[in-house]
Amino acid sequence: MKFTTRLLATVWLPLLAIVSISSVSAQSSVGKAILEKLTAKVSKLESACAKDIKKYCRTVTPGEGRMIYCMQAHEDKISPKCAFELGDAAASVQITADVLKDGVIACKAEIAGVCGKIVPGQGRIATCLLENKSTASSGCAEAIKKIEAMAAQ
Repeated sequence: MKFTTRLLATVWLPLLAIVSISSVSAQSSVGKAILEKLTAKVSKLESACAKDIKKYCRTVTPGEGRMIYCMQAHEDKISPKCAFELGDAAASVQITADVLKDGVIACKAEIAGVCGKIVPGQGRIATCLLENKSTASSGCAEAIKKIEAMAAQ
């Protein structure tokens, strides 16, 4: 459990910030689908942990990972349902983060080259990559396919 809450604190929160900032206005349906999946996980986690949050963390001001740290402080007391959803959410986030990171690494040349003049943010670079995937290197094209498959699940 300690690993799970640390994972959420170190991966989940920054990933959510990046995805929400870069994908909310994204032109691509892929970015929107990934954001919707992560948002659904957060909602499910909030629902499963609502009683635990109310019981142990009601005085904590939400934001900046404080709620996750509070839950970590009480990890030996939280309900099995909350613990399960926490683990499930952490696994989903780790998979998403790994696929996106692999995509960035595989498409580094395309990001610098064909998409090099695109202003980052709001999903513009992702849209550029998707629009130019037919000319992308085989590694980048494969990474884009994995991201599209993840979004379609």
